[in-house]
Amino acid sequence: MASILRIKRSEVSGNPAVLAAGQLAYSSLADNGSNGGDRLYIGMGTETAGDAVNHIIIGGKRYTDMIDAATTLNTASTLVKRDASGNFVAGTITGALTGNAATATKWLNARSVSLTGDATATFASIDGTANVSTAITLATVNSNVGSFGSTTAIPVITVNAKGLVTAVSTVSLATTLTIKGTAATTDTVNLLSDTLAIVGSTGVTSTLTDNTITLAIGQSVGTTDNVTFNDVTVSGTFNSNDITAANISIAGNASITGNLTVLGTVTTINSTTIAIADKNIELSKDATTAAAADGAGITVTGPTVAATLTYSSSDNRWNFNKDLNVTTVYGALSGNATTATTLATGRTIAITGDITYTSPSFNGSTNVTAAATLATVNSNVGSFGDSITVPTFTVNAKGLVTAASSTAIPSASTSTRGLASFDSAQFTVTSGAVTIFALDGGTY
Repeated sequence: MASILRIKRSEVSGNPAVLAAGQLAYSSLADNGSNGGDRLYIGMGTETAGDAVNHIIIGGKRYTDMIDAATTLNTASTLVKRDASGNFVAGTITGALTGNAATATKWLNARSVSLTGDATATFASIDGTANVSTAITLATVNSNVGSFGSTTAIPVITVNAKGLVTAVSTVSLATTLTIKGTAATTDTVNLLSDTLAIVGSTGVTSTLTDNTITLAIGQSVGTTDNVTFNDVTVSGTFNSNDITAANISIAGNASITGNLTVLGTVTTINSTTIAIADKNIELSKDATTAAAADGAGITVTGPTVAATLTYSSSDNRWNFNKDLNVTTVYGALSGNATTATTLATGRTIAITGDITYTSPSFNGSTNVTAAATLATVNSNVGSFGDSITVPTFTVNAKGLVTAASSTAIPSASTSTRGLASFDSAQFTVTSGAVTIFALDGGTY
């Protein structure tokens, strides 16, 4: 069934005496110009006792009649008609006009235009009847006029913020270059007529490409480059922080005053006596994790199965592959005793708090079992909540219900949410679905 919405209405009164904010009301009382009839009202603003402070007219038959009665310009107190082109229909318009006149041929008063400042000009009198033109003269900002610059002089120009050259002059350009070699003698090169030559000597060559002179000796000799020469004889002291060769043989004694780093994979020492001043020997120094150090240790060759003392990362322990004979061991021992079968003294396990539990005495000979009990945190037990009540529970941080009860659902009011009923004259409720028959604003 379609719903019907009726606004407030009257056939005997104009502006309603009471109209709520946002409420509509229509008066169909025949309009006589002052009785407020044939108008549609809406309430706006603050309400007092259900009445909005403003009753605003937003339409009605009175105004549609005005539109239907629109006539020409010559009829007083009526709307004005326009023709198909949008122009007013017949009549004279009196008053100031703003915009472009389609038929104007000149200005009422002729005007003149003058330019001053960086440029000066004066136009003839302008009234809009013809185009006008005049010459514009730039102001003088530079008194030094002429040509500037040559092969031996560079022009110097001053430009202001408006892009105008305000001064110009020249500066002499040097035309000679003094050069000097290893000896104390010097020479002069005329930049306008001479050619400066750079040549190589004794293993050094020079090349010229794209205005660039390159000196070369056949290989790179930078501080980080690898350099190859034939036999090198050093008469004085030879200092080097890096000597790279396939083989180095030292017939006498070798003393290394700095650190010795061996980068090969095998280091063999054939001496029978090794004396090390350091109190600590570091193995697997490049390892950054326990897994990387796995297997590090000491190996003694000679036995059929070499004797080893190695580190194992899986259990983070030292491991011997041979039996260990010691007089006394100090410290805690971890592992299974091969002869222990029970504890010397029986023990119990007790739990307190939210759960209580006490085990029977045990010494490891058999398994033990006992019941655990939850602590009581709620004395109100049972079922809670039904069609007109809401269950209320209190739960602590451990997820336990510490209190339970039921609260009746209140009846609904304008300020309280709750159970509500419907006016059967305007509403029906079927399987939870609400159908509105009509909403009637009433009459006044």
